[in-house]
Amino acid sequence: MNHRDAAHSDAWADYFEPVSALSVEDAIADSDVVMYSAPRGTQFPVYEYSQVPEYHEIFTKNIRLNSMMSEYVSLWTGFLDERGAALGVHARGTDMRNAKSHLAPPENHQLFRLVDKALERGGFDSIFCASEDERSLRAFVRRYGPMVITTDSFRTTKRKKLSRMSSNVLEWRYVLGMQVIRDAWLLAHCHGLVSGPSNVSEHAQVINGNRYGVNYQIRRPKVDIAGSAPWQISVTNSLRFWTTSRFNGPDFKIIDRSAV
Repeated sequence: MNHRDAAHSDAWADYFEPVSALSVEDAIADSDVVMYSAPRGTQFPVYEYSQVPEYHEIFTKNIRLNSMMSEYVSLWTGFLDERGAALGVHARGTDMRNAKSHLAPPENHQLFRLVDKALERGGFDSIFCASEDERSLRAFVRRYGPMVITTDSFRTTKRKKLSRMSSNVLEWRYVLGMQVIRDAWLLAHCHGLVSGPSNVSEHAQVINGNRYGVNYQIRRPKVDIAGSAPWQISVTNSLRFWTTSRFNGPDFKIIDRSAV
């Protein structure tokens, strides 16, 4: 969970405006509120809520950045505008490459194919790459050079979740939350999108209103299709990387959600 380290931090109010006049304390005390306490599930069904009109309506009606976050995001969208029309790319990696029961993230070579396809359609001046994976960002810079732009978000080369890593950075988890929200809004601000399934890319599409001129989505099966032990995931990842991920099919399913 991303939040301030303060003892009485409100993880929602740290980033967003309240959705009602009801305080957290009053909500908890309300008899109609049920506190979730069940163990973490072992299955993570994919629900592509960006394609559900009701979800978009609820989000746009109720979700507002607080004043600090709004100023922070506006500063960066201004920076992005200065670079012309951007193709947004969400290159999810790190822990998602070995997270049990989760869908496999796109390989870089899969993202490259669709980025190339988007660039061939024309109209893009830059590629905004949002990624917590340092290796993926480096790969994009090697391939596309100065056309690639990004933010100051923290990244790692490890296969671990950033928020579960320690850091000497003040308010580490809170800053991580600021950065990922900022990057989601920036992806929404882009003129096109190439990504796999994630909460970031789903909400980018919700915020954008599914108006991207180019929107290519990649879908793949779970990482543990042949067993959930770390060594099994590692072996199948390697095999898939060199075989099935190279061809259009179940391990490289392309969904075109382009508005035009």
